[in-house]
Formats: sequence, structure tokens, C-alpha cells
Amino acid sequence: MSASPLTRLDVLKRAWPLVFANAAVPLAGVADTFVLGLSGDKADLGGVALGSALFSVFYWSFYFLRMGTTGLTAQADGAGDRAETQRILLRALAIAAALGLLVFLLRDLIALAGFAILQGELRVESKGADYLLARAWGAPAALAGFALSGWLIGLGRNAATLAIYVAFSLVNIGLDLWFVLGLGFGPGGVGAATAIAEWLALLVGGGFLLITLKHQKGWAHGVLDRARLLDGAAIRELFQVNVNLMIRTWTLVIGFTWFANAGARQGTAALAGNHVLLQVISVWAFVLDAFAFIAETEAGRAFGRRSVRDLRRCVQLTAEPMILSGAVFALATWWLGDAALTALIEDPEARAAAITFLPWCAAVPLLGAPAWLMDGVFIGTTSGRVLRNAGLVAVAIYLAADAVLAPLYGNHGVWAAFIVFYLARAGALLGAYPGLERRIHSAPTASATDANPST
Repeated sequence: MSASPLTRLDVLKRAWPLVFANAAVPLAGVADTFVLGLSGDKADLGGVALGSALFSVFYWSFYFLRMGTTGLTAQADGAGDRAETQRILLRALAIAAALGLLVFLLRDLIALAGFAILQGELRVESKGADYLLARAWGAPAALAGFALSGWLIGLGRNAATLAIYVAFSLVNIGLDLWFVLGLGFGPGGVGAATAIAEWLALLVGGGFLLITLKHQKGWAHGVLDRARLLDGAAIRELFQVNVNLMIRTWTLVIGFTWFANAGARQGTAALAGNHVLLQVISVWAFVLDAFAFIAETEAGRAFGRRSVRDLRRCVQLTAEPMILSGAVFALATWWLGDAALTALIEDPEARAAAITFLPWCAAVPLLGAPAWLMDGVFIGTTSGRVLRNAGLVAVAIYLAADAVLAPLYGNHGVWAAFIVFYLARAGALLGAYPGLERRIHSAPTASATDANPST
């Protein structure tokens, strides 16, 4: 834990490993997309778009394992409770193992039910099922990785997070090239590459867990005590935080799944083009999340120390580089996107669709940055109820906007409604921020750390 107040230089030093770490994750998705794009088959692209959207309903629903673990760990770290930080990890890993196994066992049912709901051509749905069934083999490793990376981020171990994410990305991209371009496996090969990469990344994460425990001088005294590990109050807090975060994540998954399905209603070319642009957005979102992750850690520590001053400083010093970076990324997408899409998408209809709607994509890094930043602040303070309510409000506004705009303006309306989704999320969270400060003021004072807030 830092012994001095957060500075702009601290933010930049701590952000760069997370920038590369976070970029590695969506770059793997970009590789999935563009490897298939080079094969020249828009049905493959559309299949992965639908398959990944469907898998996300179950996969990202459990992202609370990353978010909740980060927030609780940062708060325990801010309060100087090493034993509790370790117990948080053990609880999260136990939940991850159970949920990951469940997703794997239900993979056939998920595919059958999901493609009965989503709207795509028969060939596209078949390709999507190939992707989903292969991808499900990595579910247990992926969810355990959520818990482990959340713990490391909560402790501020950003270099370890970088190594894990880079390992995942490099293995995934390498296997994509081999399975798809070399062996011709198509969408099923893309899903298998991701699943294998998730298991190898978990092994790398396990190595960093051992290193971190060594730095902490091993397991803290009493950390494995059954009564403390299964403490009722801690379990209830974990349950409440995770349930609210899961509902919040469902609202986002509903939004992104609706976006994919709305594109499918515009035809296979629009679906493929939208999916390609969504990968570009994913890259910028994950890169900008480097600052949101720092906000999670620092907001959590500020909450653990019961310091409104530290919270405000955290928000200001992470917002400045995040908004500026979002503006730079928006301009880069606008200026360079045509050339990149032309070079990387073989199918002429998919390429034309992606280029047509590129301006909407370019606006997202700037307009989405406030929502991503405030997500980090509220995740770090484990404000699950606020995140849940903001998600519900935002997705309701988005669905209403899409119902109005898509019939009038086609795929332009689909994108306009998607932009509204980001703005609604940011507005709801910014409106709730004053209540967060009041919550810190009214919380019980942390006895050990109040006298020395920078412990």
C-alpha cells in the first residue's frame, strides 16, 4: 500500500502495465474476428458474433468474481487486514470453481436454448454453436481467472496482471492462426483457441499467487480457520455484493446481446460489420479500463480508510488521463479506421458495412469513458446496489431508444441507441456519486488506519 497521497505520476506509472494487460484481452477477440475476416466468409463472422454474444450472457454474468474480489480486497488492504484479503481470495475461488463447472456441464443446453431465441440465418447459427461449444471448455479456468486477477488488482499488483493477460493473448492469437488459417477449423477453432488460452493463463496466475504469498510471508495466521473463513457476516456481504454486481452485469450483457441481435435484424452484412466495430470498441474500453482499475483500487482503499478526501483525489486523478485518452482514441479511430478495416476484412459486404458505421464506433471511447470510470469507483467501494440500479435504468433507456430509432433509421438507429446506452450509464452513476460520499461520512471509523490514513 502506498505510503503517500496518490499523484498524477503514480497513476501513470501504475496504469501502463494495465494498459497493455487490458489491451491484450480484446486483442485476442480482435484476432478471432480478423482471422475469420481474412477467410472471406461473413457467415463465420456472424456466427462468432452470435455465439460470443450468447456465451457472454453466462460468461460475463460471473464477472462479479473479478469486480467484487477487487473491491473487497482493496478495502481489506486499506484497513490493513492481510488475513481477510487472503480469505476473500479463497471464497472467490470456491465460487468460481462451482460456477465454471456448471457452465461447462450445461453447454449443450445453453446452445440449444440460446439459438432458439437469437435471430440469425441457419448457417450463421450453426457456426455460432461450433464456437460456443468449443469455448465452454475454458469456462472453469476463465472464472477462476476472474477471481485471481481481481485479487491481484485489489492489491495493486499490476505487473502480475499484465503477465497473465499477455500470456492469454499470445496463446490465443497463436492458436487462432494455427487452427483457423492453418487447419481450417473456422469458428470452432476460434473457440478452442480461447479455451486453451484460458487454462494456460490460469496456470500463469497461479504462479503469481505463489509469488504474492511469498511477499506476504505466507498465509496469515488464522486465515484457514474454518469459523473465520465461513464467517456469516463476511459471507452475507460477499453474497450481497456479488448478487448486485451480477444483476448489473446482466444489464450490460442484455444491452450488448441486444445490440448484436439488432444488427442481425439488419442482415448478415450489418451483423458482421457491427461485430468487427465492436471489437475495436472493446480494445479502447479495455485500455481505458486501466485507469478504471486504478480507481477501483484507490477508491476501495479510500473507503477502507473512511477518507472522502482520498476518494475525491482518486476520481480526479484517474478521470483526467482517462478522458484525454478517450478523445485521442476517438480521433485515431476516425482517421485511421477506413484503412485498417479495408486491409483486414476480406468480405466486401462486411467491409462496406463496417466502414459505413465507423463514425459511431469512433464516438464511443470519448462518450463511454465517464461510464467506465464511475464503474471503477463504485466497484472499488462495493456499491453493488448503485451499480445494479444504474444498470437497470440504463438498459431500460437503451431498449426504449432502440425501439424508436432502429425502425426509423435502420442500422444507424441501432448505433445511435447504443450510444444512448453509454450516456445513460454515465448519467445514472454520476447522479449517485454524492450519496457515496455521504456513505463514507456515515460509516464507522476504521480504528487502526484513521490515525495514519496512508498505512
